[in-house]
Amino acid sequence: MKNILCKSFLVLSVLFTFLVVSPQGHSLASASSIDSTVNLSNNGASGNVSTEGLIEPFAEIGPTYPGTSVQMKIGDILYSTKTLGGSTAIVGHVGIVDSNFKVVHVTPAVDGGVIDNFTNYMNRHGSGETIVVYRPRDGMGVGAARWANYNYYNVTDYSIDPLAKLGTISPNYCSKFVWQAFYYGEGVDLMGVNNTPDLRGFVTPSNIAYSPYVVRYATFLTP
Repeated sequence: MKNILCKSFLVLSVLFTFLVVSPQGHSLASASSIDSTVNLSNNGASGNVSTEGLIEPFAEIGPTYPGTSVQMKIGDILYSTKTLGGSTAIVGHVGIVDSNFKVVHVTPAVDGGVIDNFTNYMNRHGSGETIVVYRPRDGMGVGAARWANYNYYNVTDYSIDPLAKLGTISPNYCSKFVWQAFYYGEGVDLMGVNNTPDLRGFVTPSNIAYSPYVVRYATFLTP
């Protein structure tokens, strides 16, 4: 517990410094290559893309989210404002729903990547906390979820370094991992500014939530 608290304090300190000196989510410099540890296969979903940019039913439909009639879908992004000591929209947390309708995410609680069943994922939040479901547009999501499933175990260190390359797999943090899942799994930059893995920069959970590639779809509360 002491290690988690110390690491969380360091993360918040680094984040505060970064937010003061640099625009949120912007790439800061370029580098020559991406990490060789990352699975680069683009396992995107197949099918016809909607001409209106709306969601198509490509991904398998699963059980409903707690307290709602909204069915889970592979590739859904779960966003919450959870952080050490309370909730804040600046930090927050994101994870991605996989093909078993579990949640793949990177968290300081395990100092890396983990797959949680839904009960365990909700228990990592405070009681009564709001979780927002963001659904990928145009049938995306399956490829991102597959990439996350294949690569979460490569994240063996939770750390936020705003000067690290976007393609660095470890150390890593929740929102950058989701960005990587969609970049490698679906071929899109969720921030919509043509970022690439060899650039250095920072991805916030709010960057993911306000992505042009996702739609706010539902909300539910933790028990």
